[in-house]
Amino acid sequence: MATRKNFRTRARVLLAFFVIGLFALVLRLGFVQFVRGPALTRLAIAQWMGGATVDLRRGSIYDRHGRELAVSAEVEVIVARPAKILKPREAARQLAAVLSVPEDAIYERLTRRQRQVVVARQVTESQTAAVRALALSGIHFEIETARFYPYGRLASHILGFVGIDGQGLGGVEFSYDSVLRGTPKKTRIPANAQGNHVPNTGSEHVPLVDGHSIVLTIDEVIQHTVERELDIAMTKHQAQAALAVAMDPKTGEILAMANLPSFNPNQFSSYPKALWRNTAVSDNFEPGSTFKLVTAAAALNEGVVTETDRFQCPGYVIVAGVRIACWRAGGHGSLNFSEIMDRSCNPGFVAVGQRLGQEVLFRYITEFGFGRRTGVDLPGEGAGIMFRQVGPVELATTSFGQGPAVTPLQQVTAIAAIANGGYLMRPRLVRQVRDRAGAVVASFTPEEVARPVTRETARRLSALLESAVVHGSGRNTFISGLRVAGKTGTAQVPRPEGGYFPDRYIASFIGFAPADDPRVALLVMVRDPSGPYGFFGSQVAAPAFRAMMGDILRHLNVEHVDGAPSELRPSLIVMPELIGLTTTAAVTHMRDLGLNVKMEQIGAKVVNQAPPPGAKVSAGSTVVLSLGEPPLLATSAIVPDIRGLTMREASLRIERLGLRIVIEGTGVAVQQEPPPGVQVALGTGVRVRFRP
Repeated sequence: MATRKNFRTRARVLLAFFVIGLFALVLRLGFVQFVRGPALTRLAIAQWMGGATVDLRRGSIYDRHGRELAVSAEVEVIVARPAKILKPREAARQLAAVLSVPEDAIYERLTRRQRQVVVARQVTESQTAAVRALALSGIHFEIETARFYPYGRLASHILGFVGIDGQGLGGVEFSYDSVLRGTPKKTRIPANAQGNHVPNTGSEHVPLVDGHSIVLTIDEVIQHTVERELDIAMTKHQAQAALAVAMDPKTGEILAMANLPSFNPNQFSSYPKALWRNTAVSDNFEPGSTFKLVTAAAALNEGVVTETDRFQCPGYVIVAGVRIACWRAGGHGSLNFSEIMDRSCNPGFVAVGQRLGQEVLFRYITEFGFGRRTGVDLPGEGAGIMFRQVGPVELATTSFGQGPAVTPLQQVTAIAAIANGGYLMRPRLVRQVRDRAGAVVASFTPEEVARPVTRETARRLSALLESAVVHGSGRNTFISGLRVAGKTGTAQVPRPEGGYFPDRYIASFIGFAPADDPRVALLVMVRDPSGPYGFFGSQVAAPAFRAMMGDILRHLNVEHVDGAPSELRPSLIVMPELIGLTTTAAVTHMRDLGLNVKMEQIGAKVVNQAPPPGAKVSAGSTVVLSLGEPPLLATSAIVPDIRGLTMREASLRIERLGLRIVIEGTGVAVQQEPPPGVQVALGTGVRVRFRP
């Protein structure tokens, strides 16, 4: 009886398992049939439907005047059907000989378990003819489009490039890939496992959607001008890299953007990936003195300074126990704010920054667009790096452009806001999108982002920047008959572990012209100049800026302005005595006078000069200094009487004798120790007290 009961229990359990399993199978069948059915159907059709894909011609890219910068053309592709290749090793050997591709690589493709594989793309006409002559079974040809850049390297960082699969991989090609690419036309026909078409069956067609073309804001002529002058500057100054950005300040449209070294997008894979980076957009740099325009704009707009306010520059300033030096040994003495701009005096800007205070200065930095992306239509844009914690020292260094890191594009956008009357515009690279027939599908209008300063403040700052070109460190950008405004910059390159390299610099100049009705805002940066002409922005970047701006304005048919200066004054400069000065002192002195310097040989002091002392030369002329170590005919020197002299005069006289000057106060020399006439060892420090 118990045995029969146990049997019935086991039967019921087995029946329950059977019913549950059957129910689960029904649920699974329903899920596959009704939920996954459409997707599985598409996969099944894809397995037994073969055919051809007809690629569209990718939309062209034009400059603002309709010149073709990127176009597409039809090319043949060598394709294989592995199932139809009878002797894959022999076929791979023959193809490798024609295509100059490793035999094993081709053999691997010919033996894949796929219906169709691509053997080679973008082959030459001679290679195509040679493969056809082989008459290999399973090898055929299809048509696809390839990308070509008629101007080669020109604007390569703006345009980017396209991969072999037709996808944009950089620049505008990447940003607007979906607009340029479109949807290709596909024809699908049933095929068996060997890839042969099944007769008496229908075909399936997927209609194409045309890709659109793009009209950029850049001007091919201006782009060519910028790249040509950057190449000249790099060669002349033996620099590692250079970049430039030109913008229409009224609209924010980018007229040119260049980085050197560059690459040819027609053979992009032949270049290191590091050269693909658009450093003008993606990389952060310490701006140096070009950043002073933000401090000046904030001070004028807040009313904490006027053009005639006076400041003292003894050659350094002490902030929270840290000594911050002026670029000029011995300082500038008493200067008004306009002269501080002209001579790019660091201690003067520290004083202005302290008047503004941390909160106000950094508010203006933000309003000018620093610390955030501009929104330009290019990939990989950087946002810049600002101080996370700001103390007295950080406030001081920020006021003259040391510490924060910004992108070149941010700098151009900021000075464009000064040029156009106080409107921060979003930079833009694309003007229009057009269809195949040339009809405008979309157009982009100027976009105002912020108003950091008033029109009156912008006018006053423009006048100061114009004065810096006529009277100050920007003299090498002067263009006769045109009003140019701008600012030099010389920034040290920071070390990764902290501090700065003692012999690496970024020379820059940023400005706009004509100053009274700006048409172009332009930034020029040269990295690591190492030639004989020095490393200051006034010596390296300013001449390149002048050459670019002059040609750009002529191209834009900008006429000379009535009332604009035709020459710099004073037109002639009397050459001072430089022999015996240290290299730094001599270069600084020449920079103050608006002269260029070419250094020959290697050494710490000037042993000869041309033109000689007393000669009269034009502003902007080049002075040749021979460097070396003059023979020490004596080990001591007589302390000169420098009472009544200015800081500059006292510094030059003492250094020329091989002595050092120790400065106290500002103004003119009233007391010195040791006194005049005392014989001291070379290198002895002479302490000089100055009073206004």
